[in-house]
Amino acid sequence: MQGASAAALRVLLIEDNPGDAALVDELLAGSPGPAAQILHASSLAAANAHLGQGDVDVVLLDLGLPDARGAACVQHVRGRAPQVPIVVLTGTDDHELALTCIAEGAQDYLAKNEVRAESLRRSLGYAIARTREQAERRRANAATAHLAAIVEASADAIVSTTTAGIATSWNRGAEAMFGYSAAEAIGQPFGALVRSPPDTTATSPTGEFDRLHRDGHTITLSGVVSPLHDDAGAVVGHAAIYRNISERRRREAEIRAQNALLVARDAEMRALTERLTAVREDERTRIARTVHDELGQLLTGLKLDLRWLARRLAPDAAAPITDRLAEAERLTDRTLETVQRIALELRPSVLDALGLVAAIRDEARRFEHRAGLALEVRLDAPTPPPERIATAMFRIFQELLTNVARHAQARAVTVGLDEVPEAWVLTVADDGIGFQPSDAPRSLGLLGMRERAAALGGRVELRSRAGIGTIATVHLPRTAAEPS
Repeated sequence: MQGASAAALRVLLIEDNPGDAALVDELLAGSPGPAAQILHASSLAAANAHLGQGDVDVVLLDLGLPDARGAACVQHVRGRAPQVPIVVLTGTDDHELALTCIAEGAQDYLAKNEVRAESLRRSLGYAIARTREQAERRRANAATAHLAAIVEASADAIVSTTTAGIATSWNRGAEAMFGYSAAEAIGQPFGALVRSPPDTTATSPTGEFDRLHRDGHTITLSGVVSPLHDDAGAVVGHAAIYRNISERRRREAEIRAQNALLVARDAEMRALTERLTAVREDERTRIARTVHDELGQLLTGLKLDLRWLARRLAPDAAAPITDRLAEAERLTDRTLETVQRIALELRPSVLDALGLVAAIRDEARRFEHRAGLALEVRLDAPTPPPERIATAMFRIFQELLTNVARHAQARAVTVGLDEVPEAWVLTVADDGIGFQPSDAPRSLGLLGMRERAAALGGRVELRSRAGIGTIATVHLPRTAAEPS
């Protein structure tokens, strides 16, 4: 027996005659080609171990064995190793038996008295090649069948046409999508089956486009078309995949409509908020002027009358009367101070008379006195903001100072007003206890500041760290200078 090598041809010889086995060994050893490693079994039972392990490339099979004869030998080997090629090498030169063995799965049939080294080697090589080709064909057929099953089961329309546009395949998805059965569609011009709506310009069947169903209703499709090539690379047709996206388009249109409605409602709410803010500010201004001008003048007049009475009393007038007049004058003074404070809180006159910068300085001075905090004021806005921006900025500033007094536990506050090319920017920073971003306050005051700024297209930003302090920044854009 010839020794094995890495590229050796592994041959399982099933032969009970030692002389014939030696002949085969001699023929393979003396023929050109890869070395042959011969595994010898004298019966089918002895061959089963090798057949079950799959460690052979080809079987050389005698048909006269101790445990089987004739075509039954081929049936046995084929049952144990369906993928291993079989070459029958037997002393029986029987044409009918040879055909039977080929029908049972053998690849070739050789008579021992006619075999030569070259023919034996060639027969083994052909058997192996034919078996591999059959296996490849089976795998290709299985893959084709699997792909065909996927195509047929797909909900997308998958069709193919010739270069002239004649339909050559039409899956179930195409039947459902376009309304034509495969029998009706195959052989027909694709353009006659899938038509554009009459009120639209015909477009390429790629991307997204509208087409007509058989019953006339419009469907929106997403399509991809690819060329089909023959073995020489020439285009012989086209394959296309279409997906019905009508429902997706409908949902997208609904979402766009809802978004547009929300944007419109948001604009209406902002306009309403701005209008309510303006009305409220006007009313506060009116009340402040009424309180300051009318009530203040009345109290001033009352104070003058009390002084006139005090001067007209006789020097020896009773002490209770003079004491009562003095108390009435002091009460009038306190009432006048209260009226002035209320008028100032409703609408500081300095805001209307001198503008935002002066109003911020005045408010900071009064807050410093009330809260006992040190305020550093830095105002760098050479262009006075218009009234609606100045009013919004001042009211937000008041609310920020109120929050500092209530929550910050600060010792010092820095106030800055800057003018940048696009906006006026107010900054209020404190050195208080701060807060974590996850604990950001959600108070009505903060909500009101943000709504007031948003109504003018601006924003209020808070940056803080626990134990470090808080920086509030207000941006009011120049585009809000005039009502929209």
